Amino acid sequence: MHRLSDELTQIKELLRNHPRGMTVTEIAAALGRNKHSTGRYLDILHAAGHVDLRTFGMAKVFTLSTRVPLSALLSYTTDLVLVLDSDLRIIQGNDTFFEFLGLPGEKILEKKINQIVTDGSDSSYFLSKLIEKVSEKTDQFEISINGTNNKPPRYFQGKIIPTSFDDGSSADTIILEDITLEKEAIRSLKESEQFFRSVSDHLSDGLIVSELQAGKKKIIFHNQRLCEITGYSKDEIQFIRPEDLPLPEEKSRFKKAVSEAELDQGSMKEIRFWARKKDGSPIYISIRIKLVPFGDLTRGYILITDMTTWKKQEEARLLQATLIERLLTNFSHPIFIVGEDGKFFTANSAFCELINVKHETISGKHVKEVMPEKIATDFLKGNDDLILKKNSINVHMRISFYKPDGTLGDVLIEKSSVSSGENAPTYIFGVIIHENDFPCLDCISNKKVHDER
Repeated sequence: MHRLSDELTQIKELLRNHPRGMTVTEIAAALGRNKHSTGRYLDILHAAGHVDLRTFGMAKVFTLSTRVPLSALLSYTTDLVLVLDSDLRIIQGNDTFFEFLGLPGEKILEKKINQIVTDGSDSSYFLSKLIEKVSEKTDQFEISINGTNNKPPRYFQGKIIPTSFDDGSSADTIILEDITLEKEAIRSLKESEQFFRSVSDHLSDGLIVSELQAGKKKIIFHNQRLCEITGYSKDEIQFIRPEDLPLPEEKSRFKKAVSEAELDQGSMKEIRFWARKKDGSPIYISIRIKLVPFGDLTRGYILITDMTTWKKQEEARLLQATLIERLLTNFSHPIFIVGEDGKFFTANSAFCELINVKHETISGKHVKEVMPEKIATDFLKGNDDLILKKNSINVHMRISFYKPDGTLGDVLIEKSSVSSGENAPTYIFGVIIHENDFPCLDCISNKKVHDER
């Protein structure tokens, strides 16, 4: 027996000095033994896991096995580790495994796994599932434990590693990694994705998330609102590019905005233009683009807003403003619009000539900035009553004011209050009427005239 041990030791020492390996013939020659006995020694070492065997054609090359001691594996890992023999008897285990079961090692070692009795239902269920997985002879498996008694669920990923010992016996080393945090992270990620999809589908804006790599664009997400805005179905929208939406005359502006976004990645760029829906109806949309580097690709976030109603209202307001401007410009009588604060909103050229102020400078100036205080005070009389609507919303009054020849004299002013809504600011719209234009001013009927002389 001692001779066998010495022979095995010599072979291991010989292989240690030849890390690239040796054949049976080379080992036999070095030991001064025949190939038959040397081969038997190598079979013993190989079965015990002390040497590794590689074949090169007809030649067998043996090298010294490099293995991590099982005791070190048990001591330094945070995974659950146990070793089962062929009878499913626990012959080794680490403290993490014993602590998980809630039992000391001395009560578990050398017992069959199906004979272990634990205090907790979770650990009992765990052992039953472990027996099931080991019996299935699968290399990898997963065990999940539903949480009970206010304990959260836990998840383990297991590996079964065939193990050989120095005495030639074999066993299975089972390593169980706690993947609970990973599972929770995946679950949280799925919940976040579901939340994101839910939020994006309730946005008033269309949303596109695309990826650009090597000059190729791919849409990776879009919400339902985008389909509603453009009129395209969920399947059709996959083949619609943002640059396909603008009208032909708007495409160059859109491409310019995209180019600027590519050069200034990380900042938001906006462009508004007229487009057409699938059915051909016009739609005015706002597109906001933000390109963000994402690894070796660029991710684009595009928000599309339907601004058709706003655009039509804006065009209507612009038309109204244009009509008012033309009315003020073409009407021969001096006309003014003053705000609640006594500042001019606007006035026509005839009024500006009357008070000797440049037309382009009057907006925003207070009445008292462009005329003497006494004249300004008379000019503002009655405005507060009109704003508060205590009197008629359309009144006439006589005041001392400038005449076309530059002198002061009695003039008739017609004033009315104007507002765009209930909570909107109120303005005073006024027209100055000179006596030369209407010789019989005293005969004007159905109007309330205040003599302020």
